[in-house]
Amino acid sequence: MSSNTNLLVRELAPSIRKGTEHELGDAFNLANVLENASGKMDRVTFEFSIDLFVAVTLSLVHEKDEATLFDVLNQPLNPGWDSEKQMLIHFGGEYTAKQLHKNTERWLIGFEEKVKRLDNIRAQQLVRRCHEHWKKALTSAEEVPSASVVRKKAKPRRSVQVFNPDKVDAAMQRLSELNQDKRAGGDRVLEHALLNDGYRVIPNVKRASAQLENAKANFENLEMPLNRLQLDLTLSGAMAPEDFHVTPILLLGDPGIGKTYIATELADALGVEMEKLTAGGAQAAFQINGSHSTWTNAKYGSLINLLAKGNSSSPVVVIDEVDKIANSTNAPILPALLDLLESRSAKCFRDEFFGMEFDCSRMIFILTANSIESVPLPLLSRVNVFDVPRPAPAQRLRIIKHEIKQWQKKTKHHEIGFDMNACHELAERVDLDLRKTTDLVREGFGRAISAGSTGAKLSIPKNKVRSIGF
Repeated sequence: MSSNTNLLVRELAPSIRKGTEHELGDAFNLANVLENASGKMDRVTFEFSIDLFVAVTLSLVHEKDEATLFDVLNQPLNPGWDSEKQMLIHFGGEYTAKQLHKNTERWLIGFEEKVKRLDNIRAQQLVRRCHEHWKKALTSAEEVPSASVVRKKAKPRRSVQVFNPDKVDAAMQRLSELNQDKRAGGDRVLEHALLNDGYRVIPNVKRASAQLENAKANFENLEMPLNRLQLDLTLSGAMAPEDFHVTPILLLGDPGIGKTYIATELADALGVEMEKLTAGGAQAAFQINGSHSTWTNAKYGSLINLLAKGNSSSPVVVIDEVDKIANSTNAPILPALLDLLESRSAKCFRDEFFGMEFDCSRMIFILTANSIESVPLPLLSRVNVFDVPRPAPAQRLRIIKHEIKQWQKKTKHHEIGFDMNACHELAERVDLDLRKTTDLVREGFGRAISAGSTGAKLSIPKNKVRSIGF
C-alpha cells in the first residue's frame, strides 16, 4: 500500500465545495476513482457503492476540514457502529445534522429511504462488498482528481450548458414527491445532469474530420453524406461552442447497405455516445421525450439520459425507419421529431417525465428510410437527403476482408483464413445485404473454431433466380 500513500492521505476539502450547490456533483466527481475497480460487481451493487462513497464523503467533509480518503475507506470498519444497517441509515440521515445544500439534502433523503428497506443481512453483504471495492480502487488507482481539476470540470474548455441547474433542482423536487416505485431511476439521471454544473463539451471536429476521410476511402457509397458531415464539422469548428451545429441528414436506401455504419463511424470519430431509436410504433415518442410521471410505467426519455450520463453535448442519435412513423393518437412522434430537428426548439426540448427543458440543439441526428415517398414533408424540410446506393463488389470485398481481420483479432485465432475465391464470389453477390454478408463471415469463423480448423468456409446461399417455364 506504500505506493499509494499520497492517494489515501489526500484531503477531501479542496475537492468538495461544501455547503454550495456544487458539493453533490463534486462528491460524485471524486467517486470516479471507483470506476475502474468494479471487477465482476453487478451494476446494482456498483451503483450502491458509488452512492455510499458519496454519502460518507459528504459526511466527513462537513465533519472535519482535514478528512482524507483514508478516513472514507475506514468508515465501514469503525467499531462504533451497532450494525451495518445502522451505519447506512446514519449516513443517509446526515441532512438533519449538517449545513448541506438543499440538493444534497434531497439526495440524502432518497439514499436514506433506500437503505431503510434493506434487511440486516443484505446491508451486511453490501457494506462488505463496498469496502472491498473501495480498497481495491484506493490502493491501485494512481490519482484522484485534485481540487483544481474538479473545479475546472465545472465549465470545461469549449463547452456549453446543456442542463440548467435551477431546472434540474426543480425536477429533483418534483421527483422526490413521487413514490419510490414511480421514480424509475430518474434520481440518478438528474444527479448526473448536475455534474460539471450541467456543462457538456463540444467534440474535437478536426480529428473527427480526418477519420471520416478514411471512412470515405472504404465506403464509396457513403461519400456524399460523409462530405456533408465533414463540411458541417469544419464550419462548427471555426465558430464559438454555442454555435456548434450539424444539419440532420436523412439516408435513403435498402436495408443493410451501411446506413447505420455511418452513424457508428461518426460517433467513433467524435468520441461520443450513439443511441439508435426506431420511429415506427406507438411508443416511439416516449423513447424520445419520455412519458408523464402520472402514467403507468412512466419513464424518462432516451435523449435526456444520453446527455446526462455522457460528457458531450453532441452524441449521435440514429432515428430509424422514419418512413414508417405510426400515427399514434396518444403520443405521435412527428411533433417531437420536428422540435428536435429545429435548432431553436431543440434548445428548450422538454422531457415529459421530469417536466424539464434541456438543450438538444447540438446533438447530431441521422435519420434512415427505405424510400422517400412515405417520409412526412415537414420532416423533409429539416434534413439533407442522400440516396445511398448498394455497395459495389470492390467495396464489399474490402468489408469482407476487414470483417475477417476483426474476427481474427477478437478471437485471437489469427491462423484462421478464408479461401479468397469464395470471398470474391461473396463480394459479387450484390443481392445480399451487408448484414447477411458479414453474418456469413462470422458463421464461417465460428464453424472453423468449433472444428479446430484453420480453413474457414463460406456457406453462400444460392442466388434465387426465377426460371421461365410452364
